[in-house]
Order: sequence, then structure tokens, then C-alpha cells
Amino acid sequence: MLRTLEVQATEFYDCNIKLSRTRLDALQLRTFADAQMPATGIGEVPWSTPLSSDQLCELAVSGRAEFVTAHMMLAADAEPPLIGTGVLIRSPDKYPNPRMIIVVDSESRSLGLGSRIANELLKLLNSGETVEAEVQLEHSNQHKTERFFERLGFSCVNKQYRTGYVPEYVDGALKGSVERVFALYAFTAS
Repeated sequence: MLRTLEVQATEFYDCNIKLSRTRLDALQLRTFADAQMPATGIGEVPWSTPLSSDQLCELAVSGRAEFVTAHMMLAADAEPPLIGTGVLIRSPDKYPNPRMIIVVDSESRSLGLGSRIANELLKLLNSGETVEAEVQLEHSNQHKTERFFERLGFSCVNKQYRTGYVPEYVDGALKGSVERVFALYAFTAS
């Protein structure tokens, strides 16, 4: 079931961006996650071990996650490429509250996609339901990431929530992993 949420033209590309809530093709999701998640360190979110594309696909198949996707609508593309995804994970056996992950293609950042995707995910919450997101600290975009969640209405509930290892890249090449601190942010729907 495909439901179009919004179509907007952007000054950055000669295209439209379509947000939709639809089941994702597992291969498309796996390819996107493998390409984007390691470089951002977001593979550490929200699990205590890296969230692989296989785990993300399993969540999609099992129905424990709801997705909002962003596709770039180019006239030349028969199948519009996936440029962003947001995931609302409901897994009470792992976490008491839903978790939120947002991954945006590195070429499409700074277009406001993350905020648009997050706002659509927040609409999926029930009244009084709390969603949590982990924010990696000690990286170049730390303050930008913290402000992103604060602008959405999240508040930091634990500045030293946990530590975990994330991939370390130097000039685009994987150099190993480095330990990082993660803060926990929460938002309660009204």
C-alpha cells in the first residue's frame, strides 16, 4: 500500500522528492543501508551491536518496524532512487519504548529530508507514546545532530547512555573502529 505524503520541488536538484509509507523491497533497503550507514556511524543505532542491513530487513519483514522513505523523482528514472529512510522500531523485548533511526543519502543531506522524515515518523506515535533516539557524541556533527533532535521537541534524558564502537573512516577509507559515547533523547507524543 503506497501512500504519498508530500511532493516538493527543491532548488538543489531538478527533481521532486516523494515521501511515502510503503513496504520496502529488501534488496533495495539492504543496498541503501550498506552504502550509507557505515559512513555515518548510524549503524550503532539503536542496537548495542551494529545494526546491519540484514537486521534492518528482518525488522521490515517481521512487522516490528514502520518505515518512511524518501525517493528522488527524476524523469529519467523508471524506478526512483531511495535517498532517505526513517524507521520507527517497536521491539518491546529489547526496549520499553519505540526507537527511531533516520538515514539520509550523503549526497542529499542539508535538504531538510531528515526533519521531514522524522516528522512523518512522529505522526505514527500513539498519544502519550514515547520514542527514543540515540545520538553519537564526540564526532564532527555532534552539535548539529543534538540540535536536530531538540528542534523536533526531543530532550536529552541521559547524556552518557552507553558506549559503543563505530567505524572510523579517513579520507573515505575504513581504518577500523573507535569507541564513542551515545546520549539518549526522548520525545512523548501529545
